[in-house]
Amino acid sequence: MNRLLRLAALACAISLIGCDGPHEQAGEKADAAAGIEDKVVTSGPSERVGEIQDRAERDQAKAREAQADAAEDQADEVRTTADERADALEKQADTIRRSAKQAGESLDSQADAIRKKPS
Repeated sequence: MNRLLRLAALACAISLIGCDGPHEQAGEKADAAAGIEDKVVTSGPSERVGEIQDRAERDQAKAREAQADAAEDQADEVRTTADERADALEKQADTIRRSAKQAGESLDSQADAIRKKPS
């Protein structure tokens, strides 16, 4: 479920990549306020700097998400390994109990045989 929510958030983030981020929008306003209008390029210098800042923030968010996913994967691996070890120990304990039960039954039979011997 947690991964499904993350995938949905990532899909939303990806859909926003084509949109101007907050830094780019602020840069666009700063360029307009400064009267900067580039006829060749559709964005001014402040807008381009803002776009770069937005891209850097998105990249940092992606890196944090990847790091969190790696930590979750490691946690899952630790739990799986612990479960496997616990299962193996339970099987070993069952084997020891069966062996002890058989040995106990054998000794009980010997005790019964000793009691039945005529003196």
